Amino acid sequence: MTTPSSRELPVCTCPLVDSETGRQATVVAIACGDHDACRLRAMGVYEGATVSVIGKRHCLLVDVRGTRLALGADLAEGITVRPQERPKH
Repeated sequence: MTTPSSRELPVCTCPLVDSETGRQATVVAIACGDHDACRLRAMGVYEGATVSVIGKRHCLLVDVRGTRLALGADLAEGITVRPQERPKH
């Protein structure tokens, strides 16, 4: 039996709104209107960017390169992320 290479293993993704608080994630895709997507990219939320959810109350509070952004749940639902591995101690 052969072991699959890392390229063949499934990659776990989820909407940003479902991301675990405090865990870093990499933005994989942005699926919203052109205007919203353009604004998000201008604020640093683009494919390949590292983001972290800080809090979930009335909106989603997200850290993007040291800047905190408040995103509505509908907008955060359209941002797909891949959670990063937690460092092993």
